[in-house]
Amino acid sequence: MNKKPARKADELLGRIIEIVRRTGLGGFSLDSLAPELGTSSRMLVYHFGSKDELLGRIVYELRNDIVDAFERRPTGTIIEDIDLWWNHYRQNLPDMQFFFHLATRSFEEPDKFTDFSSTAVDLWVSYFYRSLQGVLETDEEAHALARLVLATVRGLMADLLITGDVRRVEEALEEFKSLVRERCGYSAEA
Repeated sequence: MNKKPARKADELLGRIIEIVRRTGLGGFSLDSLAPELGTSSRMLVYHFGSKDELLGRIVYELRNDIVDAFERRPTGTIIEDIDLWWNHYRQNLPDMQFFFHLATRSFEEPDKFTDFSSTAVDLWVSYFYRSLQGVLETDEEAHALARLVLATVRGLMADLLITGDVRRVEEALEEFKSLVRERCGYSAEA
């Protein structure tokens, strides 16, 4: 098996991620990427398939890298993990644009996005769950709260991307964290 095309695709993917993080989804196309990469859109199709397949690969790589980096840290409180997640995505809003774009596409063509769909929730629920283990009475409660945390922070991130109202969104985030603190029996400072 020739590893050169796979190596070239990995090299291109790293450069593509840098470009799309800088430019976002507006005007994203294989035709617009190719000149910046010194290649043709035909070669991008060869390496990655369609635009959606490329976006799926971008989201997959970004999410895995972020989850791996976060999980290498010592386990903190759920509040610390919420803050880490929020601050990361606040600084990397295009990452969430890609996520929501693919989520929408997966509703339209579920068979085409099974890899994305199969990991879109589970990786992050596991991440949030680890800071809830032993905090709540049962593992089922910890898993349910981890899923609620993920759904809430993603929902607030969607609100931020749609409205641009940082103040109100972050006020809602603080209110949510207060509810989580109370549910977990933490003091207001935790």
